Amino acid sequence: MPDDTNRSIEEGTEVYRPGGFHPVYIGDILNERYKIFNKIGYGVYSTVWLIRDLKLSQYVRPHPGPENEFLALKIPSAQCYDGSQAPIFEREILTHLRNGDRDQLGYNHVCHLLDDFEHIGPNGMHVCLVFELMGETLRSFGAWFFESRLPNSVMRRFAIQLLLVLDFAHEHNVIHTDIKPDNIFVKFRDYSLIESGYLTKVAIPTQDRAEERYTVIPSTPLRRYYFDDADSAHAAEFDIALGDWGVSSWADRHLSESIQPIAPRASEVLIRAPWDASTDFWNLGAIVLEIFRAVRMFSGAVPPDGHYEVKEHLAEIVHLFRTFPRELLERGDQDLVWECFGADGTVKDALELERPELASEAFMPGLDQEVREEFADWLRVAMKINPAERASAEELLRHPWLGALQ
Repeated sequence: MPDDTNRSIEEGTEVYRPGGFHPVYIGDILNERYKIFNKIGYGVYSTVWLIRDLKLSQYVRPHPGPENEFLALKIPSAQCYDGSQAPIFEREILTHLRNGDRDQLGYNHVCHLLDDFEHIGPNGMHVCLVFELMGETLRSFGAWFFESRLPNSVMRRFAIQLLLVLDFAHEHNVIHTDIKPDNIFVKFRDYSLIESGYLTKVAIPTQDRAEERYTVIPSTPLRRYYFDDADSAHAAEFDIALGDWGVSSWADRHLSESIQPIAPRASEVLIRAPWDASTDFWNLGAIVLEIFRAVRMFSGAVPPDGHYEVKEHLAEIVHLFRTFPRELLERGDQDLVWECFGADGTVKDALELERPELASEAFMPGLDQEVREEFADWLRVAMKINPAERASAEELLRHPWLGALQ
């Protein structure tokens, strides 16, 4: 494939340079044990590969079988760990979570690190991370359902599991900071489909090891090959795991003060006030409609061209959750606060937003009115504008919408 075409594919060829991505070829064996089978994903800082463990470590994976042989390998760019960029806590935090309290309910809903090793390639040293294999993310999972809407039973189950994993992380002094559909994974239901389905039906790219410049190959996720047709009738029994801890922080040592995807960014982060673990609960609340109902709660989009403005985003928050308290505004960036807010905690010169209320059919399509009211109330409890007033994980689990601890 010519280079000019290849630039538009996934991570692009420009990242394959000294300090950048590692050129991976199907059939490579890394660390004398992990054989590369295909590319299953990519991101801004890494590629992800389906691998087979040729040694089946008795410490990490004690029982033979496809669920132990087939794993996921994340290969970050060389710069991620060479000290030239901002520090990254991912390996440190994942090891800490793996060694945490296994009896705590949230432990099983972390996408756990199983092994890590250093690999020297033409572009530098890469800290490679081996994970348990997952099916697909919640970015695509909704497509299996009518109008891309998850049933309420599935919504509740997944919300409970996300609260459990956040509670586990927070108990272990970790804040995820990047909760979005792309980082929430559906667990495998049938590992036998890797060999009987994926590896026999998916076309494996042909690569030329003699090429002067590495050719990027497209990723082929496993989403059609992790559960069978019989499982599809029991979606309310599926489980999820929270992954991609690459920008997570310690509670007492932050990777960055600017965190979270923009649309679900917490009120305190938007005004540049200090934040803590409760910011994860806002982040979770802000994405559940996107995950479960295919509706975004906030956009910050300003007409006519739809560009983003933080002031519009703040006005959308005020529309749904009322005013910003003075005690929070006093902790924010005062130039931004003065520019955006009036003395009453509302947004200055904000036009009346023609947006529906939270419990409306527009925000929560396909749900009964009683369920919409319970769901909306849960969101209001999780997404208090003042982070000091947000409910704990236990309180959110006890809420009538979930009732997990009744």
